Order: sequence, then C-alpha cells, then structure tokens
Amino acid sequence: MPSSKIAFTSCARYQKNQPQIGWNAIEAADPDYLLLLGDQIYMDFGLWPFSREYQGKPKQYTVEQFATLMRQKYRQQWSEPNFSRLVARMRAKNGFFGIWDDHDFAWNNAYGNDPTLAAGVHLAEKRDIARNLFHEFMACAPQPPEIYGFHDTELARLIFLDNRYHATPLGVLHPALMGQQQMAFLARHLQHDRQYTLICGGLTLLHSAENWSKYTQEFAQFKQLIAGVARVLYLGGDIHKNAFGAPSADGRPPCYEIISSGLCVNYLGLPFEFDRRRNWTLLELDRHAVQVHQHDKSGITRYRIDQASWQCEALGRERRAA
Repeated sequence: MPSSKIAFTSCARYQKNQPQIGWNAIEAADPDYLLLLGDQIYMDFGLWPFSREYQGKPKQYTVEQFATLMRQKYRQQWSEPNFSRLVARMRAKNGFFGIWDDHDFAWNNAYGNDPTLAAGVHLAEKRDIARNLFHEFMACAPQPPEIYGFHDTELARLIFLDNRYHATPLGVLHPALMGQQQMAFLARHLQHDRQYTLICGGLTLLHSAENWSKYTQEFAQFKQLIAGVARVLYLGGDIHKNAFGAPSADGRPPCYEIISSGLCVNYLGLPFEFDRRRNWTLLELDRHAVQVHQHDKSGITRYRIDQASWQCEALGRERRAA
C-alpha cells in the first residue's frame, strides 16, 4: 500500500558551539520528504538593547552589508554538520523542499512591498539578494525566480506559498499577503488527482499577532478556494511552538492547521536548556489515514485523521524518557 513520511519544521538559528542536535531526530525517523517552512537563518533576533542583531536592524545595513551578512549566515547554517548531513540525505531522495519567512527574507515582520519604508532602506535590492541566496542554498524551488510552487508525491500534492516577497503591511490600501497572481496559482493547483493536499506557508492561519486571517479579503478568498477541495492540511511555522487545529464551522481554521516551529532556536533567546524548543512534526500518510506526530524536547503528541470521514482522533501524549 502506498505510504509516505513527511517531516516539517521551521526556525533554525546558528550559534557557535551549540550543535543542532534536533536534526538527528528527524534523520532517525527516515522521512521521505523534509519541508523547511521558513527562518532557515536569522538576519535578526531579539530586542534592543539585549541583542546586537536586534529585530529590524537589517533595515539599517547597506546593500553590501546585507548581502555579505546573509551569505555568511547561510554558510554557517549549511556547514552545521547535523543539518548538512540531513539535507544531503534528503536531496539524494529528491525529498528536500522549503519556503522562507521574515527572518530569512529580510528582517522581523518584513514585507516585500512596503511603501512605508524610506528609500534608504533599499528594500527592492535586499529582497532580491534574499531571493537569489534562497535559490542558491535551498535549491528547491519548483519555478524560480519565484519561491512558491508545487510538487506531487504519490499520495499528496504539496503546494508551497510565499507570504513575503509579494506581501504588503496591513495598513496600506488593499493589503495583500500573497497577491492575486499567486492566489491564481493556488486556485489552479488545488485541482489535482492526489488523495491529499498539503498547503505549506511560513505564516500560520490564525496564531500570533501576524497571521493570514488578518488579511481578511485574501483569507476569505483562501477559504472559498479550499471549500470544494477534500482532505486539505495547512502546514506552517513562525511561532516557535507546535500547534494543531481541526476545521471549524466558522472557518477558523477552514482546514486542518498543523504548525511546527522552533527546531533550533531558543524561545526567549536565553542560552539555557529550558529555553530550547526542538519542535518538529512527522506526518505519515497512507490511503486510510494521516498520522500526526508532533515532537518537542519533552515528548510527542499524536493525532490520527481518518481519510474517509476526515475526522480527527487525539491519540495522547508520550513523554520522553529523562
């Protein structure tokens, strides 16, 4: 019987002398696919005056400084031995895909079309540097120069969305997260013959202060698009937590929303074990069900979504041995 294992996570911040052991747990699960859902590097992290790379500081960099630092951060992350070994293994399977979010796009809460920024920020130049480096290091986008695209597995269509390059802040006239060209792409590629649809975004649908539902027009359009599509899962990152939500009658969420974020980042930025996350999720798909295993440093929370009824059963929490 056809089956596949899909691991996904987000948020990896390289720190010298702090091995990223979380990748080893993913490797041990032997997934068929690894999806990285944003913040593969951190151009900024933490708050002023507690951080030298505080949130928003990359706005102040010259174009040359921005390019140099972003390349350096990619090189550091891609040379981390646990990560690089897993990526090489997944590439050999043609199973490595991903998208970006704000911290590997530009800076915290960055938007690719932001008319509120001064010309001296050089947004256009910086967003194109980020896109070129994404393609150079991630090398997984199905249709460059765009980040968004799709890939079909035996059982599922994977749709990857870009919620940064074409996005605007909420305060502008006609705010957009995706833009109509990308929304049209989504509409086309929701039509397929696979059993499941997995839509992958850097942002969540509902969680945190920055989420898709705040863009009310596009969120309504998204709900309308998926209303006639069976067996949709939305996978997201961003929030340094795991989360799971079942479809609701009020459309919040309109489909299963499964979030996994914070594999290699400290939640508060503190250099202590209690602050580390190690969050990732493994999906096991077959023709009968989707098994969801949400990992963190303390254990695993499990769910089963029945293929026929599309109803969810919570299977409980397994604590990790101390």
